[in-house]
Amino acid sequence: MSRVVRTLFVSIFLMAISIPSVSAEPGRIRELLQYPKSWTRKAKRKMKRTLKELDSAYRQWLTEDVTYIISPDERNAFLQLDTNEEREQFIEQFWLRRSSNPDLPENDFKEEHYRRIAYANEHYASGIPGWKDRSRPHVHHVGPGG
Repeated sequence: MSRVVRTLFVSIFLMAISIPSVSAEPGRIRELLQYPKSWTRKAKRKMKRTLKELDSAYRQWLTEDVTYIISPDERNAFLQLDTNEEREQFIEQFWLRRSSNPDLPENDFKEEHYRRIAYANEHYASGIPGWKDRSRPHVHHVGPGG
């Protein structure tokens, strides 16, 4: 094994054990929500309730698909949406903001993100999906092609 490959494996391993994984299970909602300090208890409760009541596809998108790349402000904005149509528009805009060329029909960032999740699930899983476990740095887009 070449020195570069060995160094890469050691680096990924060290990053993986140093970063605690965030589980997207419903019992860990508090970790998924990051509220501005000025929010009232009522607003915080509404956000938690909204997350629990989301359709499963939207909950999965928020708590699994983009959990490592969505900003706290974007997460909170998504949870404040009232209709599925608004959520669909938000998701479309979310990916467009990250695309290197929004004018193209394919979204390179989105494709790469889901490719990394698939790779992580295939290569890093140990009883739970790989994106939740040791591969967070890989899925988190640590750099170009990284």
